[in-house]
Amino acid sequence: MTSTLTLARTETRLLTREWATMVFAFVFPPITMLIVAGAFGDQPDDGFGNLIPTEFYVTGYFGIPIAAIALIGIPVMLASYRERDVLRRFAAFGVPTKSVVGAQMLVGAGLVLVAAITVLIVAAPTYGIPELQRPVEVAIGFAAGTLTLLTLGAALGLLLQSARSAQAIGLMAFFPMFLLSGGGPPPDVMSAPMRRIADVLPLTHAISAIRDPWLDDGSIAPHLIGLGIWFLIGLASTHTPGYTGSSSSTSASSGSPSPASVSGTKP
Repeated sequence: MTSTLTLARTETRLLTREWATMVFAFVFPPITMLIVAGAFGDQPDDGFGNLIPTEFYVTGYFGIPIAAIALIGIPVMLASYRERDVLRRFAAFGVPTKSVVGAQMLVGAGLVLVAAITVLIVAAPTYGIPELQRPVEVAIGFAAGTLTLLTLGAALGLLLQSARSAQAIGLMAFFPMFLLSGGGPPPDVMSAPMRRIADVLPLTHAISAIRDPWLDDGSIAPHLIGLGIWFLIGLASTHTPGYTGSSSSTSASSGSPSPASVSGTKP
């Protein structure tokens, strides 16, 4: 636990230096929310399941930073560590890969929370913040969605062999999910095949587990089940061999390094 917290401090500095991640987490969601929500009005609409479009998008975009951090930030950091053999060097000094992943997810969860609050801050003077109907369930949905998406992002970062490939695949996963899971057109105007695809996406379950209790628009149970399935898929994918190990020459080094020194990054 101590090593994870120590790593988390360094990972915070490193991850916040990734400009693409910061833009997609802190700038893209509120700006897009302002544009899209304003296009559909503030009266109940059949295309949104009789919800008010502005409320539909404000609550939906509250969950978009989860995907930004999970699919664009975490995979790039972990894949770059694998590419530069940082994970193996950490392991040689007694820091297991799971501690590195745990630190990344801890930092990612903190950034997700701050970015989600940013969306609400931007929405407040424009469209207002919808009244929370079932706040405890909203918190559960937000936590479950964050844990699931971050786990999938960690699995992606561990499976890919370079930061460039992680960024490319992460972006290709982010945009379709963003459009189909609640950030794009209303679900009732999608074609049947698109709706079937959207219904199984992890981000759809994450956003619905937030929006539905927030607006009192249904049970979150089906979405928690969906998130649980995706979480197990992500967890199983992280147990891939070949990311740890040590050579005798490396393990013979004395002392315990700082995370920044092992990763080759200045504190």
